[in-house]
Amino acid sequence: MSFSNPGQVVFLALLVLTFGSSKAQSDVQEKVDSLKSFLKENPSSIFIYYDIAEVYRFEDSLETISYAELGLKKAIENDNQFAIGKGNFLLGDVYADYGHPLKSENYFRKADTVLTELIKTDSAEAHLKLWVRANFNIGVVRSYRGINDDIYFLNKISRIAERIGYDEILAKANTNLAISFYNNEQYQKAFEYFQIGGPKHLKVSDMSSYTTNRLLFSSCLLEMDSLSRAKIELDGVQQILDSIPSVEKQQLYHTILGEYHFKEKDYRKAVFNYKKAEKYLKKGIIVNNDLQLYLDFMRAYGGMKDYVEASQYARECLKLADGLGNYVIQAEIHKDLSTYLLKMNKPNEAYSHLMDYVAISDSLNISELEKEINRLETSYQSERKEREILQLKSQNDIVELQLAKKQTQNYLLFSSSMGLLVLAGMAFLGYRNFRKRDQLKTAEINELRYQQESKVYNAMLEGQESERKRLAIDLHDGLAGRLSATRLKLEKLAKKDGKVQDKALNQAVVNIDTSLSELRSIAMNLMPETLFKYGLKNAVEDYCSSIGKDIKNLKFIVQFYEQEMDLSSNTSLTIYRIIQELITNAVKHSKATEVFVQYLEEGERINITVEDNGVGFDKESIAKKTGMGLNNLKTRVTYLNGDIDIISSREEGTTVHIVIDL
Repeated sequence: MSFSNPGQVVFLALLVLTFGSSKAQSDVQEKVDSLKSFLKENPSSIFIYYDIAEVYRFEDSLETISYAELGLKKAIENDNQFAIGKGNFLLGDVYADYGHPLKSENYFRKADTVLTELIKTDSAEAHLKLWVRANFNIGVVRSYRGINDDIYFLNKISRIAERIGYDEILAKANTNLAISFYNNEQYQKAFEYFQIGGPKHLKVSDMSSYTTNRLLFSSCLLEMDSLSRAKIELDGVQQILDSIPSVEKQQLYHTILGEYHFKEKDYRKAVFNYKKAEKYLKKGIIVNNDLQLYLDFMRAYGGMKDYVEASQYARECLKLADGLGNYVIQAEIHKDLSTYLLKMNKPNEAYSHLMDYVAISDSLNISELEKEINRLETSYQSERKEREILQLKSQNDIVELQLAKKQTQNYLLFSSSMGLLVLAGMAFLGYRNFRKRDQLKTAEINELRYQQESKVYNAMLEGQESERKRLAIDLHDGLAGRLSATRLKLEKLAKKDGKVQDKALNQAVVNIDTSLSELRSIAMNLMPETLFKYGLKNAVEDYCSSIGKDIKNLKFIVQFYEQEMDLSSNTSLTIYRIIQELITNAVKHSKATEVFVQYLEEGERINITVEDNGVGFDKESIAKKTGMGLNNLKTRVTYLNGDIDIISSREEGTTVHIVIDL
């Protein structure tokens, strides 16, 4: 909004929530009691669990998740594919509401997998609608994580949505896309998509979403300096707001109206509306935009020249920006605060905040710092000299002679101070250049060390894989061949005239068959031929299939979203070993009945997620685990310039997420 610079707070995407239904918050207990009563009479009714979860949606997150999971469990027991998709969708929606985008995306993708298979055989409208909503929500939660591929998901759902007349979700998709462009400061494109989304919201009488669309459209117009049209849109929204009981929209309306008055330089009206927005902000449940609003307050009071209030809000903003770890905004606030304090005749504090601004800005490589230092330092010296002159003028005529002498001394002192300041500035610049050269040398050393370690690991990896290949060939062509020949001889000895004559020899034949099967499995694990012939996806699916044959009640869900990445054989093999190790750990240690494997390529980044529903373990156990498997896993991830995150707790399963930047 008004803080439109590289440190702008982006929060508008949160105002168009994922497209899940929600119950009215009044009479919650009455509705829950009624549904629970119905559930007692109809215990096999899966969707009642989901209805109860929806009623609890914005009242009790634990109850919401509990009933959604109970419904999903019933759906799986009854093999009801639509209900399974609905349960995963609902859990994804809930986790999105409560700020867990990664977990939310995993549930939405599970819903997508189930529903994609379902609509191949049954394209009922309800099934298609839920599939559209699941994919729409994947795009939304990925936006929360800063991954802007909204256009991809809009294109994916638009044909089906238009075919079934699902204008409501097309409207939301276009509005969300407009918000993404707005947040990236592409205001002309945002303008176009806001214009598409608005009429579609009206077509389906979705006044709540229409209001959000028009409010953000107004803010977009303000950024394009179209103030008069923005005011027309805001006046139109004001007539609708009273019929929509939403504190979030009231807060957004008054924030943007305040922004309009700020651009009109009517700072008092701007502050008046910001205060109204603040009251609504404190009533909100999910969305909080304290930092943006307090920045607006700070700028408005600064415009009014009420530097006391402006500095108080600046200090609040510093606390919030520090909590978010946003150093760009911190630097800008320190600079503004130093200006306000200087206006309040507090040069020492102003200088202190200026130095904070310099320190942060220098680390962020912001240009023209020296000019700002010199300007404020000169201003500081001038302010001090003016106060000295005013004090001297109040003395009697006898002191006037002393004043002349004092002025001469002050000029000399000032000249000396400026000389020292120039020297200090030169020393500061010299030190900074030295430090940057030192940092560059350190970076070069680290890069060389990394390259050396990479070469060592690459050689070690090639050695390991070469040895694996040699063993696999020896086992397959050598030992397996001899066992096969031995089996044929024993089979001939055991049979005569086509009938088994010697049971002991026949049992030996069976034992050799089992040994051959195990030997081939070992050879395949040592060197997966499928990987090099048919690719990573087929190799992982083969590995899951081979494990699943030997373990009852174990289900694998494998999702691959591949682009045309040109991965080297070493990289592909390392990624395969990583996924293989994760699957082995999930099966071997967790006692899981379901393992979810997801592989996703995005630009130059690879995301790998392996999740199980097993027994899990606590954080202390993770820290103590120094086994060879975990160490090998971490070594392989580090080799690929990746990060690994392990999330687990007792009886809650385990999720391992790996991000690799190529």
